[in-house]
Amino acid sequence: MSESEDKARCGLPQWLPIPRNDTASFMNDVVLCAVNVPFCVFAFLGNLAVIVAVVKTPSLQRPCNILLCSLATTDCLTGLISQPIFVAWRLVIHRIHESCDHQAEMLQAFTVGQSALAGWSFVNVTLISFDRHYALAKPMVYRTSMTKESNNFQMIF
Repeated sequence: MSESEDKARCGLPQWLPIPRNDTASFMNDVVLCAVNVPFCVFAFLGNLAVIVAVVKTPSLQRPCNILLCSLATTDCLTGLISQPIFVAWRLVIHRIHESCDHQAEMLQAFTVGQSALAGWSFVNVTLISFDRHYALAKPMVYRTSMTKESNNFQMIF
């Protein structure tokens, strides 16, 4: 690879398509961002409402709801961190032909945030699955042994 091709890539991986300087590519990313921003706000506020409802209402503070609250925390952070970085990166990537400022850093921040939050979400879903299996397999034991105090190990905040 020549030095000019490497500079044109701005440190981005080879598999990542670089948009051309045309209106269709830019409009595609503008529409993608226009759809993603309301979903970002909805993901944050909707999951924040779930978290507040579980925290403020003592009758909702059961083990299964605490696990769902942990999953809502993950989704809330996705709407707060990962989606806005993606939107910013998709708009900044169109300046790649003019400047390489922050191209690779924004992609790396998005990838790390997305991987960490997806992993956290997977762990939460796995814990919820084990909790539900235990509740269905041994319902009487589950009701007597699973209290808010004995379930603290499952809270992933």
